[in-house]
Amino acid sequence: MSRFIARFTAGLAAAAAVLTLGALPASADPAGTQLSARASSTRVDAGTPITISGRLTSAAKPVAGVTVGIAYCTDDFCGEFDAQPVTDADGRYRATVTPVRSGHYRADFLPADETLAPANASTADVVVIQPAEFTSFTATRAADGTVTASGTLGFPRFTPPAIPVRIEYRTAGSACWTTAATVDAQWTGSAFGFSAAAPVPGPARWRAVYAGVPDQFRSATSQAVFVR
Repeated sequence: MSRFIARFTAGLAAAAAVLTLGALPASADPAGTQLSARASSTRVDAGTPITISGRLTSAAKPVAGVTVGIAYCTDDFCGEFDAQPVTDADGRYRATVTPVRSGHYRADFLPADETLAPANASTADVVVIQPAEFTSFTATRAADGTVTASGTLGFPRFTPPAIPVRIEYRTAGSACWTTAATVDAQWTGSAFGFSAAAPVPGPARWRAVYAGVPDQFRSATSQAVFVR
């Protein structure tokens, strides 16, 4: 009799467990979210600020009062957040940032609770053109008539792999400049220096020209120096 009672009691416990589990509410999945991101400019000079803007929605309705992180990415690497704007009543956000090199911005919504799902979006690529500047230039004529032109070229942040410099001259009455020599600027320990000599007779104005690199570095032209 005791064995029957034990089996009966175990059966009741199992049934009660099934009923209890069935009565527990299932945890709701987080609501899906949609995020957009846009850059106000996609081609700028280094040091120029741009605006990143977009909108966060869930089921076509705005998600207001939440933070969106804005990070700058180059290749497959994204840095820390440059800005963390908060969405307004319409779910829109805006942030002013200053890109230092070519890449794109990524916006991330990382919810503080589990009621909303995370979302991210990326802007189009932003091309950042780096500056270049001649910091000095001189041209002098030797006793044998050869003109030697030299100077230095500066790059504030990034440096191109090769720096070809054209040495040009223009005689009086000429409408165009003529290339006398082309030389690669080399690092001197404090600047990128160059020097070239050319046997050009007669008085003329001389200058140095760096052509730049498309979508990477600006071109630069030195001051013109008159040589008799």
